Amino acid sequence: MKQVFGWISEARSTVKTIFGMPDYEKYLERHKSTHPDVPPMTEQEYYMYALKTRFDNGTVTRCC
Repeated sequence: MKQVFGWISEARSTVKTIFGMPDYEKYLERHKSTHPDVPPMTEQEYYMYALKTRFDNGTVTRCC
């Protein structure tokens, strides 16, 4: 059963990457390993940061 949930989690992460969506779980893993003494952003703070980073830099290309 753990193997099925692991596969589902990987598939979910892959889909998010394909569509350019931020992945909070990956952020938490990386944050824990690189900044263990600093509290991580909340999920809402992380998504707002990711959206601002993606759209405020002026390099996003759109079809419409």
